[in-house]
Amino acid sequence: MNIYSIIRLYQRIKSPRLKLLAIMAMHVLRRRYLYAVIDPALSCNLRCRLCFFSDPEKLKHLGGRFSESDIDAIAKALFHRVLKLQIGCGAEPTTFKGLPELVAKAAQSGIHNISLTTNGNLLTHDSLQQLVDNGLTELILSAHGLSKETYEQMMRGASFERFRQLLSDVADIKKQHPAFRLRVNYTVCADNIDDLCHFPQVFGAFWPDVVQLRPVQDLGSQAYDNYSMTVLVEKYENCVKPVIDFCNDHHITCLYPKPDNLTVISEENDSGKHLNSVVDMLPYFHLSPHEEWKTEFNPYEETFESLSKRKHSLRRMLALFFGLRRTGSNSQQDITHALNYDIK
Repeated sequence: MNIYSIIRLYQRIKSPRLKLLAIMAMHVLRRRYLYAVIDPALSCNLRCRLCFFSDPEKLKHLGGRFSESDIDAIAKALFHRVLKLQIGCGAEPTTFKGLPELVAKAAQSGIHNISLTTNGNLLTHDSLQQLVDNGLTELILSAHGLSKETYEQMMRGASFERFRQLLSDVADIKKQHPAFRLRVNYTVCADNIDDLCHFPQVFGAFWPDVVQLRPVQDLGSQAYDNYSMTVLVEKYENCVKPVIDFCNDHHITCLYPKPDNLTVISEENDSGKHLNSVVDMLPYFHLSPHEEWKTEFNPYEETFESLSKRKHSLRRMLALFFGLRRTGSNSQQDITHALNYDIK
C-alpha cells in the first residue's frame, strides 16, 4: 500500500489509545511498523541558513559516517521490522559513497517504501537512475526558495539551475519507473513565503507527486533566526492556500499545516493532542553515526527485538495505554516528527 494512503488511514483514527493499540498489535505480532530514518553520513555539501550545517561551531562535532559493515549489521538487525525507510534527515545522504548499496539492501530486505531526503545538488541523471533501479521509491527534494535569488540565498552553495535540471531528470526517469515518486519539502519562513507564488511556474512541467509545506522551526544552531509565525499566518491565504488548492486541482498529495497549527508549534497545551504526539512518535526510529551511536542500539550485538526487550518497550506501551505513566512534554520535537499535517 502507498505510504501516504497508510498515513491518511492512520490520521483518521482520532483516539490516541486506538492508535496505540494498533501499534502494540504490530509490535507483538512482529510485523513491520517502524518509520526508520537513517543519516548514513553526518556531512553536507551546502550551508543552508535553515540548517545547523550553517553553524561553524556545530560543524566541529559532525563528520561521522557508517562503514559498509555498519550498514550490513543495521540491515540484518532492523530492516525486517521497517515499514518505511527514510534515508537522510539531519544531513545530506548523497555525500555517502555507499548510498546505492544501502538502497539495494533495504529493497532486498522487503522494504517497499524507501525515500531519499536530499538537497539534490549532487545528484545526476545517472546516479539517480542507479538509485531507482536499486529500489528507491521516492525522492524527497528539499527547497527553501522557488526563485533563483531566494533559493541560492537561503541554500548557500546550491545552484537553482541544478535544481531545475534535477526536476527534468526525475520526469525522464519516471517514464521508465512510473511508480517512482517526487516529493518536494518546502520549509516556509518569513523570507521565502512570497516565493510560493512561483509554484505553478516552477513545477508546472514537472509536477511532484507529493508536496509538504512545513513551517520553519528552531533547530538550535543555524544561521537563520526568525521563527515567528506571524508573517506565515498573515500571508497564509494569499501564499500557502493557493499552493494547497493547486495541489488539490492537479491530484498532488499535499501535507500542510492549518493556520491554527502554526500557533501550536510554539505552544501546545491540549493534553489530548500531546498524547497523540507521544503515540505517533513510537514507530519512529532514527540512526546516525555520532560517536556514541552504538550505546543506543548496537546492531552487531542486538536485533530490534532484543533492543525492545532491553528497553521494555511493550511494558512502556501498556503503561501509556492504561494511563499509568505520562511522558514529559517536548512539544516542538513531537510536532516535527508526528506528521501532524493535514493531507489533501
